[in-house]
Formats: sequence, C-alpha cells, structure tokens
Amino acid sequence: MTSQSARITAVLGLAAIWLWTHRYFGIQHDGLFYAVQALARITPEAYAGDVFFAFGSQDDYSLFSRLYATLIRSLGLAGAALILLVAAQLAWAIAAAAVARQWLEGRAFWLGLALIFALPGHYGSQAEIAHDVLRYAETFLTARSWAEPLVLAAVAAALARRQNLAVAMITLATLCHPIMALPGLIFLAAYYLRPGFPTLVALAVLATAAAFLLLPEMDALWLAEVRRRARFVMLDTWTWGELLEPLAWIGILLAASAKASDRQRAALRSLALAGAAGFYLAVLGTASHAALLIQAQPWRCLWLLKVTALLALVAMFAQRWRSSPADRWLLAALAAAALTAQTLGGLVALVLAVLAHRAWRDGQAPDLPRWLPAAGYLALTVTLMETLLAILQQLGFLAQRIGELLGGASQMPRGDLAAFFQGPLALSLPAGFALLLWMHGRRPRLALAIAVLAAGVAATGWNRADDALQEYVYSTPQARPFGETIGRNETVHWQGGLLYTWFVLRQSSYASREQAASALFSRRAAMESARRQDVLSAFDKANAAPDAAHRAAGLRELCRDPALDVVILAQAIDGLAAATWFDPLRQAPWHLYRCAAWRADKATPHRDRT
Repeated sequence: MTSQSARITAVLGLAAIWLWTHRYFGIQHDGLFYAVQALARITPEAYAGDVFFAFGSQDDYSLFSRLYATLIRSLGLAGAALILLVAAQLAWAIAAAAVARQWLEGRAFWLGLALIFALPGHYGSQAEIAHDVLRYAETFLTARSWAEPLVLAAVAAALARRQNLAVAMITLATLCHPIMALPGLIFLAAYYLRPGFPTLVALAVLATAAAFLLLPEMDALWLAEVRRRARFVMLDTWTWGELLEPLAWIGILLAASAKASDRQRAALRSLALAGAAGFYLAVLGTASHAALLIQAQPWRCLWLLKVTALLALVAMFAQRWRSSPADRWLLAALAAAALTAQTLGGLVALVLAVLAHRAWRDGQAPDLPRWLPAAGYLALTVTLMETLLAILQQLGFLAQRIGELLGGASQMPRGDLAAFFQGPLALSLPAGFALLLWMHGRRPRLALAIAVLAAGVAATGWNRADDALQEYVYSTPQARPFGETIGRNETVHWQGGLLYTWFVLRQSSYASREQAASALFSRRAAMESARRQDVLSAFDKANAAPDAAHRAAGLRELCRDPALDVVILAQAIDGLAAATWFDPLRQAPWHLYRCAAWRADKATPHRDRT
C-alpha cells in the first residue's frame, strides 16, 4: 500500500463504505433538539413558553448551538445542518485514522478503518438501538457529532506524545458535549498520571461515598418521570447481555496490551480503565439515584471503548496471526467475543484476556486449554448460522427491490440497498474492501475503477433528506401558517405537529413526548412536562368522542391552562374555529382555536375562515 494509486483506491473504498453505512436522512431523532436549541439562540423570546426550554435545557452545558445558530443565519436551517454534519463526519474519519495510525500500518491500517466504518456503531440499550439513537458517528447532527472526533483527536495526540494538543482537543470536546467527552477526560488522566492500584481503590471509595452521601438524589417522582421518558439511562433497565458488553471491549483492550510496547500498553490499559470507571460510575448512579451521575450517563464510554477495541483487535491479528496455530485460535476467539459482545462475548473476552497475558508475556507459542478449539468451533458455527439466517431474511427484500428497479416501477429511495448490509452482513463490506486491496496488487487499474464506481454509486444514495416533509419543514421558505392569527410569542399545541410548531411557526410548543427529554436535566421540567402530558391525555380522550359537545367540553378544559394560548386540531368542532389553514402535505385543513375565547364558561362561536 505504498503507491499513490493504492492509496487512492483505499481511500475511495473507505469513502464508499462510509457513504453506504452513514446515509443522511435530514434533521431527525435527537437532531431535532439541537436544531431547535440553535433557533432559540436566534430568537429566545419565541421559545420562552416551551416546556423544553422553560427551566433550562441540555444546551446550557454546550457551546455547539452558538456555532449552529451562526450558520443558520447564513445558510438556513437545512443548509447549516448538512454542512456541519458533513464536516463532523469528515473530522470523525480523519481522527479515527489518526488513532489507527498509532497501532496499525500497511494494509492492516486500511482494514482497521474499514471495520469501524462498516460495523454498526450501536452501543448500550437495545431499546434505543432499535430507534437508531445510541451509536457513534451518528447520521444526524448533534453536539455529539463534533465531540466524538475531538475526543478521538485527543486520544491520537496523546499517543503521538503531543500533550498540549491532547489537552486542547479534550477541552474543546468538553465545551461541545461534556457527557461524550467524559471517557476521553478519564483516559487522559489515567494515561498521564498512571495511577496505581491503591490509588484506584481510594478513588472508587471516594466516588461511592460521594454518590451515596454527598450528591443530591433524584426523588421518587422525578426518578419515575426519568424512567418513563428516558429509561435507558438507568442500568437496571438493561438486559444482562447489554450489561456485559463493556467487558468484551475491555477484555480485547487488555489482551492487546499483553505484548505491546510500554507506551502502547499504557494507552490500552488507560482506555480499558476509562471504560471500567465509566461503568462503575453508571452503576453508582443507578444504585444511589444521584442526579449528577444519572445525568452524566457515564456508560456512554462504550462508544470510545468499542472504536478503540476494534482497532486493537485488528492490530493483534496483524501482529500475531502468522505466529502459530494456537495464536490463531486465540485471535479467532477474541473476534467471536467481539461479534457476540451483547450476549456472552463480554465474559468470554475477559477469560481470553487472561489467557493472552499468560500466553504472550514470554514470547513463546501459547499453551492453550484443550477446550478452546472446541469452543472456537462452536462460536464459529453459531456466528455462521446467524449470518445465514440474516441472509435468508433479507434475500426476499433484496430480490423485491431489484425487481422493482429493473421493472422501472421502483419506489425505492436512492441507495436503499445499503439497508441490506446490517447485522452480521456488515462484515461483507470490510471483506469486500480486503478483496479490493488484494485485487489492486494484481490488477491495479481494475481495482481503481471498481473503487471509483463504488464511491460514485454510494454518493448518489447518500443524501436521503429530499422527502416532502424535510423539504417543507426545514428547506423551503414558507408563508406562515394561519398568517398573523398566532402571536409570535404565544404557546401552541398543534395536534401531532411539533415539527410545524418548532420549525415552521418557530415558536413555543405546549407539550409532547419529545419535549419531555428535558426531564432528565431538571426536576421542574419533569414535573411540568408530566402535568401538561396529563392535561393532554384527558383532552385526547374527550376529543375522540363522536359528538361535538364532548369535544368542545374537552377543548374548554384544555384551554383552562394559562400556559396555553392556541390549539390547532385536525378535526373541526362545529364551526367554532377562529381560523383554518390548508396543509399542502396532508392535503387537508387544520383548525385553530384561541384559548382566550374558551376560558369563559361558554365558548364564543366564530365562523371558519381561510
């Protein structure tokens, strides 16, 4: 991999993998919160009555929205989100390459990057993984998008003996997103201070005492709201497999440290310590209900553990695969532990780490237990069966999509075939990349042509944020719904229309499930959000009644809340609307009701007007 052509082929191949597995779907998931926080920086008075902002928000601990708001003024919301995410993803890839360069060289360097680019970046609770939220290198813009590459840059700088740069990078990461920066802070402290076992025990005792005796505790009501709105932050809601996942990455890092140089050994053990410390703090938060530890979500150290452990695994393969058959068995077992990290892989990896230290410390061929080959065959068989099942489940999907495409009647969004490369099948991407590198050594022009074609095809399907909703809500300047009927600083409940309220009207929303995310960071926000949700639940029951009288009574009761100014419903209540507006997306009207008219004992009728 020394020629210019080989490097170009490798870079294009990596670009294809990244573009295929990190498609952009626009502003979604947690990206909604960061987008509205940036808008609130521009017009804070417009969102003053919003329950998400009323008692402070996560934006109070980050400088990210200031940059976001500046770009929104120049480029608009959709343009700013796209530019910032593209820059963050490029920074992530470069920072990951800088870390990989400290451990890997030659073909192993490129394969290590292909592995962390291609494998699903999910970590933590499977309940949130299903919603594609908890993952590194996210495909939507948040402050995490920038904190992660800054943390990786800090790790790379520390490994390259550039202490001042490492401190600068971790400081920027902390200013951007302190929760995501926490494992990087612990790593740097461990790497530079090299604490001994007595010091670690003393720190653990101090942390335990602080959690149970000094830090403020979430009371029962607040904790119940947090569990209802963000249950994944509490470890007692995780499955045993999810709780064992960090052990897989810690075990791999410790195994890699067995035959490393002094500097690399210190780095690998410091990364393992950062993961162990993060999970210990998370356990303390769950057990003690200490608000600060729950809010800090120290279990998010998993993202850094997973990235660095996968690179360390590739480094071990590059160094020891050709040493002996026993080495190959040990490495294959570690790879199986990585693939089964959320089942039994965690416990297996710790056992393998002990075996690796015993086997590799004297430089001789390892003397492994007799049961290891049998266990390896079993793990390989299970992995192959899972892969075969995944292939069978998705072959129907693939055949249908290809048939629609060839038939000219495809409704498939551009690049949607990337959904095929999920789960165990994600390994086919780095495997194909390895084949591409092998091909370059024999037929370089053909390999380069394939790489160019793959990158081009992946690029055409990368931007999936061109659907009608994204275009209407975030991109195209729109006439204000209902004209000036809604005051600029009024609080609105738009039935199922949080996006319209936040991003089209650009003003305060009364309450929604999404806004309850602020409950984690403020007890007052949790209690007020719960109160408003209860009010809305009662209204929803009344609004489902078949007769207009019950619906009108429900609306009158809802409007008694002085925090609410305007209600917008899909269903008309017998000509009592103050205004209507035709929604070009729904192809149906919305009906506006002013709460001031409904707070009297008897609502004042109004004629509908468009």
